[in-house]
Amino acid sequence: MNPVVKESTFLEKQVGVIATRPYKKGEVIFLVEGPITSERSKYSFAVDLNRHIEPKQMEGGYNLGHYVNHSCDPTIVTRIVEKNPDNPYIEVIARTNLKKGDEIAFDYATLEYETTLVNTICKCKAKKCRGIIQGFKDLPFDVVEKYKKEGIIANYL
Repeated sequence: MNPVVKESTFLEKQVGVIATRPYKKGEVIFLVEGPITSERSKYSFAVDLNRHIEPKQMEGGYNLGHYVNHSCDPTIVTRIVEKNPDNPYIEVIARTNLKKGDEIAFDYATLEYETTLVNTICKCKAKKCRGIIQGFKDLPFDVVEKYKKEGIIANYL
């Protein structure tokens, strides 16, 4: 059973992607697919510095990627898959063991050098919240080092 879009566990009056079953650390939860664009948006996932996946379905509407919220202590990581360079996609993978009801959230800075949400107040409520949603270029050194150890920063960053 796939995760569902419903009320966020940490953002008031917003939706998020919620696990409908447990996931083990390292397990692929879902894929983010969609048209490739050179423009980043609030909802896009970077494949490299100049290409972004807009998480839309072929038949219209959005896929789960559109609804994944930011967290300074993410529950998932992303892996860019380029089997076909013209049609890359992203695997969303459990960073830790997840329980049913956990929100699936990632740190936007692990894919984006700079975010479209510049100076946006972060409301993730994580103990390690940085207070502002940032791109990779503004991450504190200790966070970069931790993420590098985990191997969760995109190669182009």
